[in-house]
Amino acid sequence: MIASRFAGAPTLLAGLLACGPASAQWSLFENFENDALGLIDGQDGWDSAGGDNSVAVDPLDPLNRVALIPSSSSTLYRSLSDAGLAVPDGTARTLFFRLRVAEKQTFSVGLSHLLHPREYSDFAPEIGMANSTPNLDLRAWDDDGGNYENIAQLDSGTWYNLWVRVETDTNTFAIWMHSRASEDATTDDRLATITGNDLFAFRAGDASSLVSFYVKTSGGASGTNFGPVYLDDIFLERSDAFTLANPLAEVCPGDLNHDGLVDLADITVFVDAFLSADPLADRRPDNIYDLADVTAFISAFLAGCP
Repeated sequence: MIASRFAGAPTLLAGLLACGPASAQWSLFENFENDALGLIDGQDGWDSAGGDNSVAVDPLDPLNRVALIPSSSSTLYRSLSDAGLAVPDGTARTLFFRLRVAEKQTFSVGLSHLLHPREYSDFAPEIGMANSTPNLDLRAWDDDGGNYENIAQLDSGTWYNLWVRVETDTNTFAIWMHSRASEDATTDDRLATITGNDLFAFRAGDASSLVSFYVKTSGGASGTNFGPVYLDDIFLERSDAFTLANPLAEVCPGDLNHDGLVDLADITVFVDAFLSADPLADRRPDNIYDLADVTAFISAFLAGCP
């Protein structure tokens, strides 16, 4: 029910625009909310070739937009440098992104030292999957052995959070992963092979800065590709500081329209939802729409986005 029909709320909401949202250690690279539904090539600096890589609606959230990577052979990349987020040689950064796999598909995702990567050999840190495996086995390339190593088995249709610690001084990377919504990662979430290896060597890009976020897929004849793969919420941490914080939990609780910002548009979404008794506005989930929900939204708004 709606208590007092938004009484007292306008005064509280009016003060929001005078306050700047809090800053965060993460920088948003892409969340696809400002892109049009349809083919992604040419949108927001993305270069896509060889397949129908697209911006699509999240199968689990109709208000969220994501990248859809189908099973045909393709490349997809976007410049980190243009966004001011290149990883300089001799530094360390943490990459965060969300990943969802419907069915098995050959793909890799990671960073590249090339502005226009095209091959699997153009990856530095590389994480992915092969269609030839019986399960949804996530793998990482480890150049020490010159091959892929399985590091986890995914559940179909589940969104996973991944943290990739990239060290360009040692040309190595480590991975943490879980499916616990917006929770931070812990040391127990670090992925390792069956033999206990949890540090992987770059495939390429030694003594180079990493300048592109890169995805590659293969149709292939080694097994049946089904897919698709979904990607969303790509962030980079700007300093050498190591973090397993979840940038979504940390920075965007007030981003109701999922555009990576907290602004007047989110206030409008909240007001409309409140007045129509939409559960989106029930910020204290008790099926009552009152001043407590407004206060909770104000706190979320002030938490900000990167």
